[in-house]
Amino acid sequence: MEWLKIGAISVAGLAVGLYLGWEWVGVRQPLSFNHRAHTPMACVVCHQGVEARAAAGLPGPQLCVRCHATAPVTRPDEVRRWAAFDGQEGVAWGRLYRAPEHVYFSHRRHVTLARLDCAVCHGDMGDRTAPPSRPLATISMDRCLGCHERQQTSADCAACHR
Repeated sequence: MEWLKIGAISVAGLAVGLYLGWEWVGVRQPLSFNHRAHTPMACVVCHQGVEARAAAGLPGPQLCVRCHATAPVTRPDEVRRWAAFDGQEGVAWGRLYRAPEHVYFSHRRHVTLARLDCAVCHGDMGDRTAPPSRPLATISMDRCLGCHERQQTSADCAACHR
């Protein structure tokens, strides 16, 4: 019985050590986008579709070149990427947020119908001068249910779970 306790403590210690010692590198974005410089514009200008669709759109070069005749980046690798844009192929932005397969989430419901500000779920992106490598806010069932309770809206499981 004593060896079982020692084994359990060893496994727990190893798990904690691995967890604390492991550093998630995160997502590296292809361009160093400065959200703060774009804050006069609403999020929906670049993230088109959030008001009408379930999924949020990510901006492509055709949108960026409307305002930027020259590359708004300075790192040589980014300048090369910018020069390669032909207006058709999108930017390979890395996703920071991903709902599990069994969860249905609609941006339209939250942005248009509930009139939630994007920062409620995504954190204060508007103050960022560089793209984050990980989500600024953790999305979890507890967090969503807490918000639904505060807003006194439906907590019906079938509304979000497939």
